[in-house]
Amino acid sequence: MIINFLKSIAILFFIMIFISCKENKRPFKSVTSFLDIETKKIEVYVGGEGANTIVFESGLGVDGKTWLESGIFDSLGSDNQVIAYNRSGYLKSTENSEKRGIPELVNDLHVVITKKSKNGKVVLVGHSLGGAIARAYAVKYPDKVKALLLIEPTNENFKQYALMSQEHEDMLVKQFTIEKLNGAANECSQLIENREFLKKLSSLPNIPVTVITSTKTDSEMTPENVSDWIKAHHSLGNGVTKFTHITTNKSGHFVYTEEPNLVVENINRLLR
Repeated sequence: MIINFLKSIAILFFIMIFISCKENKRPFKSVTSFLDIETKKIEVYVGGEGANTIVFESGLGVDGKTWLESGIFDSLGSDNQVIAYNRSGYLKSTENSEKRGIPELVNDLHVVITKKSKNGKVVLVGHSLGGAIARAYAVKYPDKVKALLLIEPTNENFKQYALMSQEHEDMLVKQFTIEKLNGAANECSQLIENREFLKKLSSLPNIPVTVITSTKTDSEMTPENVSDWIKAHHSLGNGVTKFTHITTNKSGHFVYTEEPNLVVENINRLLR
């Protein structure tokens, strides 16, 4: 979620703390492998077995291992196949020269699902930018998606997103580059293009969709901004018969690390 330049820098700072703290956590045991996608190698984590496959898509600046470390893989892997991966430039996933906008990220996600899912349809779980990727994937490949859980998804209808200028985007790219987070830097360079892409994106297919929105306020997420954020997320339910919108004030943007049980509970509800 990028609401303005100062908020973006704050999120970048939080991501750096988040990454540094992850080393002490023990991830759920899974099988790690690599997929060749065009000229790059993508690191994929696969665990569990079952009649359902759950695929996790991370937010900007956060690698796929976060879903293992949150305990969510462990909670769901006993009865389901669970899959997460590192997008190009994250951890051991290599880079190439292609741009990293949502259309390109959707293409990579499709290869992961096609090659690794044991089931015909998947439940897609996406956080922040990952929520926008999951949403775009469901629109492009509706026959591959059983249900969607979108956690604090990036949304073009959020008024503060419209305030992002090219200067703000360039500064974010520079900051991520300084931190040697090249995958995030490449994705940051497409933030404005992503906004325009989402504006033109068709409505979601009529599948079960759950959106989780944080209503926690701070100096940037004022009550007015929170209200607009809720409204933007609620608009995702247009035309969706089985749409559920959940709000929480117990966690901030990283709901799945602060309230993993809330995420697991709603994934299980989508599986019923």
